[in-house]
Amino acid sequence: MTSWFKDKYNLSKSENIDELADTINEQSAEQRKLLGVFDTAMSNFAAERSLETCLDALNASMQIANIRGRLVECYEHYARLLEEEVKRISRREGDNGKS
Repeated sequence: MTSWFKDKYNLSKSENIDELADTINEQSAEQRKLLGVFDTAMSNFAAERSLETCLDALNASMQIANIRGRLVECYEHYARLLEEEVKRISRREGDNGKS
């Protein structure tokens, strides 16, 4: 995983956005991989109905939930960055209109 989660408040804006984009891409790729694992685990559970296959499916499900939680955090941070940028541009255009 990229260092964005560890250093998300200590990076410059351009570094932060680049790290954030890398993290989103990594987490999305990991989610796609885990969805395949989950599909296989669920198929195995449907066929065998054993405790082991149930736990495999549950584990895959929990990993997907964890990844999705990280993605939500990334997108929330991205939304805050966009909001800050919109406010900065609005203030700048407001200052230009006064002149």
